[in-house]
Amino acid sequence: MINEVLKILKKKEIDVIDYNRFIALEKEMKTDFEKIQYEDLSEAFEIRLPEIAAKTGSYDFINE
Repeated sequence: MINEVLKILKKKEIDVIDYNRFIALEKEMKTDFEKIQYEDLSEAFEIRLPEIAAKTGSYDFINE
């Protein structure tokens, strides 16, 4: 699962579909190690949220 997270992060451009998949992947992390890795990578993904907001015109895509 971490490989899929990394694949999303490495994309040149990300969109709402990538965001939704990234969020869904959190629930698929099984081991504590995977969960810790996901948390670390989530910070990198958070930095890219403005890219998606620029495409959609808002941050309404974020699931609270």
